[in-house]
Amino acid sequence: MRRQSKRGASSQGVWHRLAVVALTLPAALSVLLLAACAATVPPSGAEPSPVESALSSNPDEILMCQDTPVSTQALSTPRPATELPAEVLSVLNDPLVGIEEPLSEWLIAHESAEHVTIMHELEKPVDMGAGDIRSYALITVAAGENQAIPLEAPWGLHRSTLCTPSIDLGSLTEAGVTLDPGAPPRSDDEQIALLVTEQGCNSGQPAIDRIELIELSETETTVELVIGVQPNTGGTCPSNPPTPFTVNLEQPLADRTILNAAVAPARAVTLP
Repeated sequence: MRRQSKRGASSQGVWHRLAVVALTLPAALSVLLLAACAATVPPSGAEPSPVESALSSNPDEILMCQDTPVSTQALSTPRPATELPAEVLSVLNDPLVGIEEPLSEWLIAHESAEHVTIMHELEKPVDMGAGDIRSYALITVAAGENQAIPLEAPWGLHRSTLCTPSIDLGSLTEAGVTLDPGAPPRSDDEQIALLVTEQGCNSGQPAIDRIELIELSETETTVELVIGVQPNTGGTCPSNPPTPFTVNLEQPLADRTILNAAVAPARAVTLP
């Protein structure tokens, strides 16, 4: 296996992309779930990603799911939401929150005196477009003044959204990653042509010169990429277009699977 890290790789051009939708109401969540498309996953015979293996060996590793911290232990050894205090369960059982599955099927992702977050793995991940594929429903309830539903109870709904666990990129923001349909990979290629879509706010502009290849790991069967974007502060939040980005390999691609290892577990990078 060969592993390397790179920063400051070049990017160029502008491509149109689908909007990335942030869901804030249970009703909107239900609509998206009904419209969900099945996501493409790595071949079942592919070996585990080194990044994925590292995460699974460290139960204290903190992942991010739509800016919400989640430990790998919460995902690997889940506690059912039914173990939460009664005042929290009363909110989660409120029909206005819109939970359809039994709470025993939701896991406790985070629990504190002021916030409780639960997650439920979707039967079919939701493809938001441009390489942004959401695999979990996430609901946070909060105490005090942070809740939305109900307004005057000790606890209430704070957030309802879809997310995918990903490694913490620090100061960089997450990105959707797909293959460039204008230059699909061939077995003799020593470069991979990608389209990278910034998920942070950038006023609907491409991420030229701000895309960073944080990690590149090459094994006999996989090419694993961790890509982030240096944020452009002050931007408004319409959807951003994909930005072409090229990754140089040490040896020809052959029949190796290209994986986005920024998400956990790592996911095959496919055409948009």
